[in-house]
Amino acid sequence: CTGYEELVQYAEKFTPDYVEKETGVKAEDVIAAARMFADGPSAMMLPGQSIPHQHNGCNNVRAYSLLMALTGNVDNVGGSSFDDWPKDYIRWDEGYTRTFIDQQWFNQPEQKAKRIDREFAPIWNEMQVLCSPNALPEMVKAGRIKAFAGFGANLLIWPDPAEYQEAVRNLDFSFATDYFYRDETHHDMDLVLPAAMNYERYAPFGVHGRKVSARKPVKPLGECWEDWKIALTIGAAITGDSDRFFGGDPVKACDSMLNDWGTSYAERQAMLPNVNVCEWFPAPQKEKFAKGLLRFDDKPGFRTPSGKIEFFSSIQAKHGQPGLPVYVEPPKPTKDYPLKLINGTRRPYITHSKTRGDQPYLLELEPESVINMHPKDAQDRGLKEGDRVWMISPYAASKVRARVRVTILCQPGMVDAQYGWRGDQETQVMIPRKNWDPISGYPCCNDVCIEVVKADEEKKSA
Repeated sequence: CTGYEELVQYAEKFTPDYVEKETGVKAEDVIAAARMFADGPSAMMLPGQSIPHQHNGCNNVRAYSLLMALTGNVDNVGGSSFDDWPKDYIRWDEGYTRTFIDQQWFNQPEQKAKRIDREFAPIWNEMQVLCSPNALPEMVKAGRIKAFAGFGANLLIWPDPAEYQEAVRNLDFSFATDYFYRDETHHDMDLVLPAAMNYERYAPFGVHGRKVSARKPVKPLGECWEDWKIALTIGAAITGDSDRFFGGDPVKACDSMLNDWGTSYAERQAMLPNVNVCEWFPAPQKEKFAKGLLRFDDKPGFRTPSGKIEFFSSIQAKHGQPGLPVYVEPPKPTKDYPLKLINGTRRPYITHSKTRGDQPYLLELEPESVINMHPKDAQDRGLKEGDRVWMISPYAASKVRARVRVTILCQPGMVDAQYGWRGDQETQVMIPRKNWDPISGYPCCNDVCIEVVKADEEKKSA
């Protein structure tokens, strides 16, 4: 590893008493948890969505991950493992091979320098093939984006969605492909294309450990096409190079990867309903880093610039960010905004774009937005189960409506809410666009403090 001594020195100030004061977790519990994690036969951590969706999100996750390295729980059974994939496979980047996405081309300095996210998220720009889209409004205003292709796009996922809707209106051309018409996203698009459902599509094939599976889809209804077919057809039309885009055929695109692994889509289909091991995938091994099985250059070590686990990140430091996973204090509750908002909690039947107005059956399950609040916080505000409330944020010109669910599943001082509701129930308006994780460029959906008031008492409160 690199940076161990710097990390030790930095961590000295985070005593158990300090952590108790910051988090509310008792010092003795902090100590017990640390010893349990370090002394166990194995240990790992997998942070949920609330951890990275903060101003310090990337460093939060880095700190989690490095605990596994500190305790020897990397590349071993029961710890953080690296799957046994073929050399060219990059599952962490959407499951494709480097050859398929032409990663060598994407990584050329001249291509990186052209990318629209180079100033907004330079670390992301260097490390990811995928471009960060979060500064879309600014990029459209600057004339750097002229057209938009949205696959399952949902403009309500961003802070202050109205700015993204305005950006789409100002594009020269835009289209979306989706399962159903989603008005807030689609009403300013030039085209909306019907997308094939999961059971109507060939791509992508599945990778399950060392097993590889294909599909036997049913015929898409009407004019629906699967997203790979749409994307490949556009690529062939724009470039005039049909062969490079497999003639718009998703199976041929999948075969371009599967054939390199000694198999084919047809062969995998013939195995169904069995899902068999792909012999091209290496047998499971321990300590792959020592055998040169993790890096693309076949050298021993990890896929980092130094080849080592970097407690002090050389890439972050190169771009002017702290090399260590530093702790940045989150926004603290105030007298006017005493509740911390957890924005984006899920219901089993309502996630992401499966929002309410466009699927009426969901409104039978839950007819309006519901927030969770601890009994003490509800009592302090004179609220009871089912009361209609307003959520008030320092960043929003308008209030956000919901009903309250009183439950001990929500910690005191916190409120958790769903995003994706429409009109005066849309929570994303409470999230500022001025605050992004400087490493990933992600919005900080969980760095906001709010107040909740009973709807019929808003004037009195104001």
